[in-house]
Amino acid sequence: MPLYCARANWLIHRLPQVLLIALALVLATGYFPAYANGRTTMVASQEQGPYFIEVGILPAQAIVNNTHVSILLRSLSDNAILTEAEVNLSATGPESATDFGPIPAPNDSAHQFYETVLPFDVAGEWLVSVQISSELGEETLQVPMNVVGGGLNINWILMAAIVVAILAVGIWTWDRVTGRKSRTDEAGAEGV
Repeated sequence: MPLYCARANWLIHRLPQVLLIALALVLATGYFPAYANGRTTMVASQEQGPYFIEVGILPAQAIVNNTHVSILLRSLSDNAILTEAEVNLSATGPESATDFGPIPAPNDSAHQFYETVLPFDVAGEWLVSVQISSELGEETLQVPMNVVGGGLNINWILMAAIVVAILAVGIWTWDRVTGRKSRTDEAGAEGV
């Protein structure tokens, strides 16, 4: 058998595995949109006084009990990221809601982002106030948020990894079974 036929035959037999590995790499690297701090969804981005303010949340939709908020502050004059500011958040919700605040949003973990978790207690329309105080002055940004019920927190990366593992085991088993049959068929043909 010519060498090029052997290589083509090998590639055809390995094509499902190559495609599976490619799919796993695409899922693992996150073929998803980029967000403000690498993981949040932008809900507000605007100029307010001497600031350019970007507000992002995680998950992509504000939910009851556990909405992470990330705020990036820039100076309008030179576009520099501000790391020496005091940021507090408060919120007013629907009639049955318990308003809260001020809640400090420190920049301890990533110095360019002021972050905290908002404890929304009911679904509905909320108005979140972001109060900023720094050497540039004091400003307040009002950000409306539509809060929904928590729902299921499904770890899609883990689910994808499980599916890939099941497919890999299935392909490996299929390759072993069909490979054994073709080897025994070849051995039987050579003996004749």
